[in-house]
Amino acid sequence: MKNIHKILFSSCTLLLIATTRLFAQAAPERQEYIIGAGDVLAISFWQKPELNTESRVTVAGNIELPLIGEVKAAGLSPGQLREAILSRISLLDIRITQAAVVVREYASKIVYVTGSVLTPGKLSFEVIPNLWQIILEAGGPQPAAVLNDITIVRSEGGKIIRVDLTSALEQGNFASLPPIYLGDTVHVPGLSTGGEGGGSVSTSPLERREVVYVFGQVATPGVFNLDKNMDLLDALVIAGGPTEAANLKQVKLFFRGRQQAEMALIDMDRYMRRSIPLPLLLHPGDAVYVPRRRGISSLFGETVRYLLTSTAAVIVSGLIFRR
Repeated sequence: MKNIHKILFSSCTLLLIATTRLFAQAAPERQEYIIGAGDVLAISFWQKPELNTESRVTVAGNIELPLIGEVKAAGLSPGQLREAILSRISLLDIRITQAAVVVREYASKIVYVTGSVLTPGKLSFEVIPNLWQIILEAGGPQPAAVLNDITIVRSEGGKIIRVDLTSALEQGNFASLPPIYLGDTVHVPGLSTGGEGGGSVSTSPLERREVVYVFGQVATPGVFNLDKNMDLLDALVIAGGPTEAANLKQVKLFFRGRQQAEMALIDMDRYMRRSIPLPLLLHPGDAVYVPRRRGISSLFGETVRYLLTSTAAVIVSGLIFRR
């Protein structure tokens, strides 16, 4: 019994130390978003809620506000714009000392996705991610997508770049992918439209391969072998666990449906609260995308991140012995 008590005491001590270190670590300072034309801003005033409004930034970079009229917004961070608004509106009403500026729509960071994806169209981002994450945001590739011949059309100059995403996925090397810029168009061909130029055309690596993909805000994103009975929690652990910036409330699981790719939105915070979580089993070709959170995460979210990463060895061992 003494030995058991010692083990429990040691485990609790290590848990306390690790948790203390987790919350003691200062989060890296994040550069504020710079407002651009087309963004939709929500401006609210605590002392005068009747002045609250939403305004889209014009091509000239301005927004229209009650009482003070046009205000220059493009090129400023939300914090800088807030100070500019307060400095002007306080001259008309000294009771207004507080304001909030929130970006409702990041329309100035637009990328167009066409072709063999689930939801082609216009996507807006706070920070434009890499090519694969953009494809996941567009619903993921269709089963017949040809990922070794993706086309990027630059918004400036119309330059055409061809990308072999298959190779990057297999190697887990996204540093080799060309960056995507504001206004670029990404085209994912399908087997029915691809195949130009002769030679054999490989199909999407999401087809007929015993692998899963984990990307976004995880420690080591990439391609992982699909073990028997692997579930979503196992996949996150093998990928090193979520980062401090992960939004665990909106984890996206992309999978093949009967006719086309489908997506499930999963709240991992809520999932982990269950006393005995039901396994969310993965299948060949599934892709998991952990988005970046906006604002400060909850204490529970940070705790989940710690539990996932700290128990990695135990779960990976379970995967090995489950074979």
